[in-house]
Amino acid sequence: MAQATISGSIEYGVFSTTTNTAGVSATTKTAGDAHANSSLNFSVTEDLGDGLTASGQIGMLPVIDAGTGINGYQSFLNISGPFGSIQGGRFADSQALVAFSYDAMGAWGGSAANFAAANWGGFFKTNQIKYTAPSLISGLSASYTKGLGETTGTRAGESNTFAVGYAAGGFSTNYAMTSQQTTLTNLQKFSNLGVAYDFGAAKVQAMFASQTNGTNAAVTGSSYAVVVPMGAMSFAAQTSSASAGLLSTNTGAATAVKNSSMDYKVSYTLSKRTALHGMYGTRSGYNGTSFVSGDSTRTTQLFVLHSF
Repeated sequence: MAQATISGSIEYGVFSTTTNTAGVSATTKTAGDAHANSSLNFSVTEDLGDGLTASGQIGMLPVIDAGTGINGYQSFLNISGPFGSIQGGRFADSQALVAFSYDAMGAWGGSAANFAAANWGGFFKTNQIKYTAPSLISGLSASYTKGLGETTGTRAGESNTFAVGYAAGGFSTNYAMTSQQTTLTNLQKFSNLGVAYDFGAAKVQAMFASQTNGTNAAVTGSSYAVVVPMGAMSFAAQTSSASAGLLSTNTGAATAVKNSSMDYKVSYTLSKRTALHGMYGTRSGYNGTSFVSGDSTRTTQLFVLHSF
């Protein structure tokens, strides 16, 4: 008999962003779900017998601050068994999971390295088929994901992602490599490596990213962070940089600008399912929309995230 569950999250907060563009400062203040963290998921699991399990999810992203509209989230069907698992649909790309799992700001800050790592077409990608191998060695995981462009007359959007991870005790590491066609002839490549060690009193982590796009030189980024738990609170600090700029679009346009950021985060657990987060970050070489040397961005965030 199938088991169905409803889960999700609701976020609301206040946000302030100050940009400096060519020496002119401008501040924007907003309230709402700026990170699109509010979600509503309908999940189902069924034991098929003989060691096989079927599971699936239909996910939505309600626009709670506007009160209208629903955006696409993770929706997929998964079959698992002794052979591993096969999953098809729209879900988080393995490349994205590495990049954001090792971002101490939870991808809510302005990590320059994450911008360098994450420009492959979005966190959630559609038309994916993913195979995850069974774990033959404790702590070791491996997967392959094929992205189908499904565009007539072109290979645009087609991608291949290989990912491998290992965890033992307080140590964890994950690596993903993606090749993606942005046009019929242009091939974009990404690789992300995350490493972390949890000492108990503090967790240190790092992420290294690189990408190439057609004939453009490789762009690399790195971030280093420390997270310190103290009872119901936790403190995090992260420094990040992109060494030669960022590939700003999936069409091959490159921006050779030094990009760096410094982010701080304080979290307070109000209950098992609810937490209050405060963040402050500065970023150089970026004005909120473009990568320009001398421009900068400063952000302040205070928001509550409740999961159910």
